[in-house]
Amino acid sequence: MLLNLLIIQGITFIGIFILLRFLFSRHLNTALSRLNTLHEENLAKEQQLTEELKRAQEEGATEIKRAQEEAGLIIEEARNDSLKLRRNLEDQAKIQVTKIIADGNIEAERFKEKSIKETEAHSLDLAMKLVEQLLSEKEKENMQQEFISEIISEIAKLSKDQFSMVSDRARVSSSQSLRKDQKEILQQVLREKTGREMIFEEILREDLIGGLIVEIGGLVIDGTLKNKLLRILPYFRKK
Repeated sequence: MLLNLLIIQGITFIGIFILLRFLFSRHLNTALSRLNTLHEENLAKEQQLTEELKRAQEEGATEIKRAQEEAGLIIEEARNDSLKLRRNLEDQAKIQVTKIIADGNIEAERFKEKSIKETEAHSLDLAMKLVEQLLSEKEKENMQQEFISEIISEIAKLSKDQFSMVSDRARVSSSQSLRKDQKEILQQVLREKTGREMIFEEILREDLIGGLIVEIGGLVIDGTLKNKLLRILPYFRKK
């Protein structure tokens, strides 16, 4: 009886052991299978992550390269713009300097011309005063006769076209009155040029000192001492 009980217990124990081992083995296989599945999934995900990381790195490198190229283009464009701006500023500065120099030269030339004219005017006034003070009345009279002869000669050399104005009056301004013979000669010369008998209007001007001015309509013939000195001054300027 006891032996049978022991045999039954042993069989029961062995059965339980086998059952437990079977269950453990089954669970272990299931767990291992699950682990393998998870491992494969992890490997696939890792591969996917690796590929995505590689792709991201490549895209990042491409973006970095593109950004570098764009930055290089921007820098180059900025450098070119800077050079253009610098050249423009330099050109403008050169134009301004050239204009300033040109304006300065023009102003200097104007000042020079003004100074020359003022000097010539002063010299002319001084020369007129010297002639007036140094020459005697007889010398002034002789000079006046020479001037009258010269102006009559100059009128005789003029073409008739220059006397085309409609006028029969001649205004004669001089420092001394013309003699009768001088008037006759002047009248004859003007008659030949105009074909008219001229009516003289004499005006005495002591400021002329020497010579005379003949005005017929719009034609003015200046044979005064002052005008002769004005003609001489440019030759002194050239020298």
